[in-house]
This record gives sequence, structure tokens and C-alpha cells, in this order.
Amino acid sequence: MNLVPIPLEESGISSKSKRPRKKRGSGKKSKTWKIPSNVLTIGVVLFCLFIVSGGFYNILEKPPAVLPVGNTFITLHPYFTDQTVYESVFVFLTNGAAFIGLWLSYKATQVVYDKDKANRYLVFGIGFALLGVSGLYLIINMKRAILG
Repeated sequence: MNLVPIPLEESGISSKSKRPRKKRGSGKKSKTWKIPSNVLTIGVVLFCLFIVSGGFYNILEKPPAVLPVGNTFITLHPYFTDQTVYESVFVFLTNGAAFIGLWLSYKATQVVYDKDKANRYLVFGIGFALLGVSGLYLIINMKRAILG
């Protein structure tokens, strides 16, 4: 069988209607910066922890770091509506521990073939989550004890 190419004009396709193909990567390079998704995620989590721990309260109200009581100083404000700088740092760390615990527990569900690794993630996750929640419980009970 003898194959002969048919010219475009005879086949009904005009040569003007065909667009030339562009080479890959020959387009204009954009000069925009792209933030990696893991950096963006960590930034959002830290910002949320900052808000939950009372970071804006510290910036706007400028609370004291310690409160003088007689001849000593205490780092806990006796009222639930106020806080000291040390309280907000402690709450930031305990909320961070609780978040890391929940994240490690989630990560344990993603490990499929390594049972030891999944168990390790789960145990550390539960431990961190309990550490965070118990730290928050501790600070609330300490504030109750100061009030009497």
C-alpha cells in the first residue's frame, strides 16, 4: 500500500487555522514569590496559638509580668478576666502541646505499613494532648486557689 500525504488545502483544512505549538517553558516567567505550603501552615497555626493565648491582650493592655503581693511576687493574676505575661506564655506552650498531640495522633492514622511507628506516634500524641489539657486545667485551678 502506497501512502501519499494530502496537502492541507485539498483536505479541507486551511493552513491559517492551525495554531503553532508553543514549546514548554517558553512562556513568560512570573516573578512572583510563592510561599511553601508547610511554612504557611506552621505560620497559621502559630498565629492561632498567639491569638488563643492572649497575644493581642498583651499587646493592647500591656499587663505586668508579675504582681506584688506583700513581700513576694506572684505570676498569676487572681481574676479570670486578666492575665500576666507569664500566664500567656504558659497558655501558649500548653495549647501548643495539645495541638502537637492532636497532630501526632492524626499522623498515626496515616502510617499504614509500620505498626511500631504508628503506635509511637499515637502514644506521643496522646501524651502531648494530655500534657496540654492538664496544663490548662492546672492554671485554672491555681487561679481559683488564689481567689479563695
